[in-house]
Amino acid sequence: MSEQETQVQKLIRLKRFEQPRDGYFEDFLKEFQSRRDGEVASRPSTFSAASRVSDLLRGMTSGKWVFGAGVAYAALLVIVLSWPEGPEARPDASRQPIIFEPKQPIKKPVNPPKTPVPNPGP
Repeated sequence: MSEQETQVQKLIRLKRFEQPRDGYFEDFLKEFQSRRDGEVASRPSTFSAASRVSDLLRGMTSGKWVFGAGVAYAALLVIVLSWPEGPEARPDASRQPIIFEPKQPIKKPVNPPKTPVPNPGP
């Protein structure tokens, strides 16, 4: 064996007995969460929303794409149907409804006289 290999083996034997101090993993978790919360708070909200959408799209399968397209179509349909159609769509208190009143009275249709139906004989 070369000298480097023996040194590496000695180092590995020494490292085998090393252990982290008590409470190391709990402290690591708290520190990780505080750093993560600090990063999220420093980002603008649009970046956070964009990253969430990109993460969502990255994990989508074909079934999720169909569902997502259906939701997008439904949202677009709601927007289009609720969109006002211009100034006419706004109610105006000064406008009165149009009432149609004919100049001549409408005559009732005359029913033709009933003629007796001949009874077919035997």
